Amino acid sequence: MAKKILVVDDEKDFLKAITIRLNHAGYETCVAENGEEAFECLEKENPDLIILDVQMPKMDGLEFIKKLKKDSKFSETPTIFLTAGAFDIAEEVQILASAQDFLLKSVDNEQIIDRVAKLI
Repeated sequence: MAKKILVVDDEKDFLKAITIRLNHAGYETCVAENGEEAFECLEKENPDLIILDVQMPKMDGLEFIKKLKKDSKFSETPTIFLTAGAFDIAEEVQILASAQDFLLKSVDNEQIIDRVAKLI
């Protein structure tokens, strides 16, 4: 059975591109456009890994990961933060450190797939 990945990002074009790439690599995917939708997907899909944008509307990636780590059912689910922009991480280092990996969206698809494969 294929491993399932939840991809959370508010950029629809990126979401589509990464989903196609992950599916092509043999992974099942479920998608959400913000942290609130992601929690709905978690309950339905029980993913093996989460790829999570940091900056999103409604509930951003940092809020999402804080809530995720408090949920005993999903607190051990591997998470990769993936973001396009620079942001001030000084106050968020501890939260970002709770993810297993952190990549910029500009990284090539093969590197993303390699990192996913190492975590699940």
